[in-house]
Amino acid sequence: MMTLDGLLFTEKKRRYKSGEVIIDEQEEGREMYIIHSGRVKIVMSAEDNEIILATLDSGDFFGEMSLITGNKRFATAIALTDCKLNIMDKKTFDANLKNNERFMRKVVESQAQRLEETGLNFKRHLKRFFRMTRTFNITG
Repeated sequence: MMTLDGLLFTEKKRRYKSGEVIIDEQEEGREMYIIHSGRVKIVMSAEDNEIILATLDSGDFFGEMSLITGNKRFATAIALTDCKLNIMDKKTFDANLKNNERFMRKVVESQAQRLEETGLNFKRHLKRFFRMTRTFNITG
């Protein structure tokens, strides 16, 4: 959970209704969001299936990866409940990274944790894949 003390925001408390899309996969990432209240799910679509990557609560944040990489969004964020979100654009995000060590540390820790979770999920899927190839005698 991130404390908001000392952070700069571009826009405070944008509101979203339950079920509303906050960010869409493949759009340009111009802002990050810190959840003031409510719940948000982060999902990725794959062949008409929705894969839930994370469920986030008050104090959690999302959308920062596009600000770091400059790439398009790789996932969609949807409000699970009515939400109030604090907003940071790239300029404000960079200023917070430069001037707020707690914020910088939290962003780095979050990226490391998400990378670990992705690696563990990948390993779990590989194990399942290899079990299936042995079971069905699939080669090459």
